[in-house]
Amino acid sequence: MKIAIFEFRQETNSFNPALSTIESFKRGGILEGEQINEALKGTRCAVTGILAAIEEAGGTAIPCYSMVSQSGGIVKQSVVNGFLEKAIAMINENEPFDGVFISLHGATQSTKTDDVCGYIISSIRSAIGDNCVISASCDLHANVTPLIIQNTDLICGYHTYPHEDYFETGYRAGKLGLEQIQKKNLHTAYVSIPMIVPANSYSTLSGPFHELMEYGNSLVSQGKLSDFSIFQMQPWLDVSVGGSSVIAIGLNEASAKAAAREIAVLLLNLRHTFKLDLYTIDEVIDLAKKNKKNKPVVLVDSADSTNAGAAGDSVAVVQRILERDVSIKTAFVVDDAPAAAAAHKAGVGNSITVSLGGTKDHVRSKSITVEAYVKSLHDGIFVQEGPSGYGLVNNIGLTAVLRIADIIDIVVCHNMAGNGDLQLYRSFGVEPLFYQLVVVKACTSFRTAYESIAGTICMTDTPGAARSNMFAFKFNKLPQSFYPFSNLDDYSTPEAVCSRQVLN
Repeated sequence: MKIAIFEFRQETNSFNPALSTIESFKRGGILEGEQINEALKGTRCAVTGILAAIEEAGGTAIPCYSMVSQSGGIVKQSVVNGFLEKAIAMINENEPFDGVFISLHGATQSTKTDDVCGYIISSIRSAIGDNCVISASCDLHANVTPLIIQNTDLICGYHTYPHEDYFETGYRAGKLGLEQIQKKNLHTAYVSIPMIVPANSYSTLSGPFHELMEYGNSLVSQGKLSDFSIFQMQPWLDVSVGGSSVIAIGLNEASAKAAAREIAVLLLNLRHTFKLDLYTIDEVIDLAKKNKKNKPVVLVDSADSTNAGAAGDSVAVVQRILERDVSIKTAFVVDDAPAAAAAHKAGVGNSITVSLGGTKDHVRSKSITVEAYVKSLHDGIFVQEGPSGYGLVNNIGLTAVLRIADIIDIVVCHNMAGNGDLQLYRSFGVEPLFYQLVVVKACTSFRTAYESIAGTICMTDTPGAARSNMFAFKFNKLPQSFYPFSNLDDYSTPEAVCSRQVLN
């Protein structure tokens, strides 16, 4: 069995005004051929999971092309075109193939198409023909469209949020793809649900969504399904064809369809539980003022999470602390390349007057002018301690730690990544345990790391392109009958919503 390996991953936030360019992918990594094996050796990602499944089955893997970017704004179409030109050329040079296995995010939008992943998959399908098996691994927040379904044989999504099963998901996609090549005749059932919910309103660690995921796992362990995936669509994706979805894979077509419909109905019935009671910034400041423990108050600024495609350039929390003139030992992080460059120019031990924040999202982020002491300078390379993303190497560009008002330490970087990992602070000499207040710009990825060290975790209402309040955004493309903008009252029952959507 000869398998071509590809990867194209970027999660799009339609409300981030800064386009994702080829530079975004150069920072994330562009790899060709043997570079893929060399760069990913020893890592546990979707591609290495796919490769492990192929090696285990005695197949031949042909690593072809990989492009990865941090989440961000809409992708320039020229980037997508460049990927496809390279991918099609490599298919033509190395065919025939028994399969094409690809790692995607699944929720990617470009300046030309709302469905980049569907466009990529359908283009690859046209190049290789109908007899070649296409298997894809996707993020749990993928927007799995009919175009994707029609052109893939198998799709596997992450089972964890915070995401910890990148490797395992790739392995599942690889293993099932190989089984399909060997004529196991797996059937895929798909149900699309007209719903988005805030990404920080659920996790697979506990609660209703955890229980639903466990139910899906029980169907697999009992042999009723070969695999399943539940996709909660990236909620800040404004597209005309979109929604959450469920995929069930099995040897029996009827049972796969029944399971997909059942899980979809259960997911839809949970929609009103996916809500958050948010603190105001002032409420968290007041809690931090009283914090005399050895554990920090964690202010979760999920609205500005670059993991969710926001800009990471908001300084709203720092601005409010300064406006109130309160003395709180605070750790903060901001994406601000000009400020980082100014600090490197000034040098350690010097003071600078600098504009901070508002460098990327000019709609939702405002800058402030501060007097800052340059505490330390760094190259911006750090290794995540996990457990989520353990060992992942991040490069956030030239980085500085600035001290403001003698008590606020700010990690200022070029391109924020690893938001939920403690090493985003620790690698630059900022130990979260030594602060009364720590600001974390992440939706859920922070939980596995921060819950063990936090005194209190406060999900907070802050400005940004990834706010939990869906009504804060103007969606121009989503259909009218779409939760939460509609209670879906035009459908008689949840079963009616889901049963209409089944494709095979």
